[in-house]
Amino acid sequence: MNKSDTPRPYEAWRTDPLARAEDAAYTFGFHLMQHCRMEALKGLESAPVPTSEAEFHARVTKAVDTALHNVVDLLEGFWVTQAGPNHRVAYALSVCVTTPENEPVERIEISPSLLDLPIGYWHWRDGTFQ
Repeated sequence: MNKSDTPRPYEAWRTDPLARAEDAAYTFGFHLMQHCRMEALKGLESAPVPTSEAEFHARVTKAVDTALHNVVDLLEGFWVTQAGPNHRVAYALSVCVTTPENEPVERIEISPSLLDLPIGYWHWRDGTFQ
């Protein structure tokens, strides 16, 4: 990702609802690339070529863990994320429970909240979730 490439600032988001949602999605994608993908790849770029399948697997696992942990941090508001110089953005995650016919039953906001989503990820990864 070229660091000079940034999404439109909030003031320039288009007014058509679909296009506006696209602008918001571009902003989210930018932050995913910046904080999740690029950070995960940093650890791979400077490392020597793995010499065994086990070493390769360990490096890939670490990169995936870094990326997923950072996605959760992004949802929790760990970084200041902006939509141009005058506006910040925050991301939210909810669990939507539906019937088998896709009728809504309940929507539970799980991020941002007082839950610690990153700890939940690590507990699942390590097999210690209860």
